Amino acid sequence: MGQIRIIVIDDEINICKSVSACLTPEGYDVSMHTCANAAIKAMHIHYFDLAIIDIRLGQKSGIELYQQMKQEQVDLPTIFISGNASLDEAACTLKLGAYDFLEKPFNAERFIVTVNNCVAFHQMRSKLNVLEQTQAEQALIGEHKLIQSLRTTIKKVANNNVNVLITGESGTGKELIAQAIHDNSQRATQNIVKVNCSAIPENLFESALFGHIKGAFTGADKHKKGYFEMAEQGTLFLDEIADIPLSVQATLLRALEYKEIQKVGSDQVTKVDIRLLAASHKNLKELVETGNFREDLYYRLNVIPVQSPSLRERKSDIILLANYFVRQISQRHGMSNRTIEPSCLSMLTSYDWPGNVRELHNTIERMLIMGGKTLTCADLPHEIVYISSGKVSESNQLSLKDHLRFVERELIIKRLEEYQGNITKVAASLALDRSYLHKKLIQHEIKRDQSFK
Repeated sequence: MGQIRIIVIDDEINICKSVSACLTPEGYDVSMHTCANAAIKAMHIHYFDLAIIDIRLGQKSGIELYQQMKQEQVDLPTIFISGNASLDEAACTLKLGAYDFLEKPFNAERFIVTVNNCVAFHQMRSKLNVLEQTQAEQALIGEHKLIQSLRTTIKKVANNNVNVLITGESGTGKELIAQAIHDNSQRATQNIVKVNCSAIPENLFESALFGHIKGAFTGADKHKKGYFEMAEQGTLFLDEIADIPLSVQATLLRALEYKEIQKVGSDQVTKVDIRLLAASHKNLKELVETGNFREDLYYRLNVIPVQSPSLRERKSDIILLANYFVRQISQRHGMSNRTIEPSCLSMLTSYDWPGNVRELHNTIERMLIMGGKTLTCADLPHEIVYISSGKVSESNQLSLKDHLRFVERELIIKRLEEYQGNITKVAASLALDRSYLHKKLIQHEIKRDQSFK
């Protein structure tokens, strides 16, 4: 990890020097500023971990500067200092979100402890935010040899600060693999910034990645950090990197090679410390051969290749994943315990899942919302049933009894849909008594009033 960088803003240069002399021996990198406007400009150009601001800064107060930081999305933990601030001003700084307020002259030991605690607190908060958001474990559930190999690869590459290219079909969990690599790395206490390259307009790519200064182009009404700066000391994950325009690829390559960026509209160069992870469902090697992706950038990204296996390559994990999703989704929606009928599990394992784990998750969620306490074949989307039913029968995964029950249930559902839930018409079309049809509805857990009105 790099040094913790602290910006000190006080209109008295001797105070700035005093703070620097106190913190530099503790291993902090201190930047001193006596002008509020110059300080805010520096915050947009360089990365800082903490701000120490005097409440009285001459023409502009420290509180006004802090409010400006908030408005311009400069999110820094802040400690206020002052020798003549009122209690109201001190209370105001804490209400605005400052970490602490210290009166001058301050005790050096107490000051150092306060700074250490502030840095540790915000590092821990960042880590907790990551842990709350991450769902990386979902991608790693499975016992198939491919997923076991993937877990081993993640552990090996996580602590090596090299670029990783994650490839695989859509829905296989490439983003979650990137999260797992970050979580197991030395950068885990810092941010992982995830960027969907396919969602960025071509003319805004450089600004999105590297930031811009005020007035750089029409609509640039303030300084803005790019994703590289947002990921400072952490991890930058560029998903669908194949969609980065060729015109931007050269700038990206330079940023990776020299570890520096240049904001749009600025002539200043900013050093960056990030670990890059990239992903694509497209074959980048083929794009290189057709001239649609830079060869030098491809090799810069592909230091460590990681392949995310498709679900059809590890079908033995489908039942494990399906049951996991049932528990997870049921808990999230406040549902009672649900189970999946064996014949339904056979259907799930027979389907090829072109949308991979994402499609399986969404299918299970739909079945839980629309189905009963036991998920059956009739709760499956029709396209999955029609594709899977022949495969199940051919491979003898369904007993004759289960197969007949499945066919009977599907036929009743089809007639209910055809006659819009009219029991009399459905019974007549099936040559059944109404009372017997009602028994079949109960037996097959078919909810006429919910599904076919």
